Amino acid sequence: MIEKLANHFQMAFTTEFTPDNTANYWFQTEQGEIFGILKSALTEVELNLLRTLFVLIEDTETNSKNTIVQLKWQHFLFGHSNDLPFSDDIESIRFIYFRLKQPIADSINFEEAIKGAFYQPIVLWIHNQYGIIIEEKPQSIFDKEEFIQLSDTLTSDFLVVIYSFIGQLHRADLSLKEKFSLEKQCFQELLSYVEQEKTVLFYEAVPKLLVTSTHLIDPKLLSNYLIESLQDGEMLHTLNVFLQYNLNISLAAKRLHIHRNSLQYRLDKLINKTGIDCREFSNAAFLALAIPLTTKEIE
Repeated sequence: MIEKLANHFQMAFTTEFTPDNTANYWFQTEQGEIFGILKSALTEVELNLLRTLFVLIEDTETNSKNTIVQLKWQHFLFGHSNDLPFSDDIESIRFIYFRLKQPIADSINFEEAIKGAFYQPIVLWIHNQYGIIIEEKPQSIFDKEEFIQLSDTLTSDFLVVIYSFIGQLHRADLSLKEKFSLEKQCFQELLSYVEQEKTVLFYEAVPKLLVTSTHLIDPKLLSNYLIESLQDGEMLHTLNVFLQYNLNISLAAKRLHIHRNSLQYRLDKLINKTGIDCREFSNAAFLALAIPLTTKEIE
């Protein structure tokens, strides 16, 4: 479709998205690709048709401060910009990918309801049924039960079913572009599984990927926080023993010849850094798969 539009509009068409360029109408595809067409090259009929096919990104002259932030994130995640869209005090980011069973009539109030449940989130709409919540100051451990309650409330208030894929805790740096792209691919590959469960954490989904989408299993998919933790020899040995002894802190501490409080301190350090609570079975199962993957990458 984009190639046909490029051929039709020729010089009036561009994929070089710049938020401050108000001479173009900017559109976004369901895959997140952004393109622009000169306003002067579009008839009213053509504009209305494009609006039905793609998400129209409003120009910045009439945008609020929050919308300008959204444009910066769109440019960073889907465009060619390497300009970081967040302030210097942001250390970690989490992406929450969601899809609606049907288009929503009141998207503005829906977005406001989401914003009320998080600390200063950014909501990006990629399609009228697909979007992303960006947490710029997330808690280390994601509260799945609390999010399920939020989803149930939104379903009740807006009469729409929500399917969500909860991403990892990522370091706020340039690597976010690649991490986001890989996580988004996982969400798309596992959409039928997510629709079945409604809310799925990344750590719960990886075993499923091993069965259905092995081409996506790559160390680059993992959070840099986790990769760095598993490259720490002491932490890696601690985790291997903890997993070997079936998440039993007392037995693992005895095998490591340390006090159980010392072992708990090490585990808390991992939890706070990565957001992965290794004391939970699903997270521990994920770590058991991630350890050989990162070890192979190091070799």
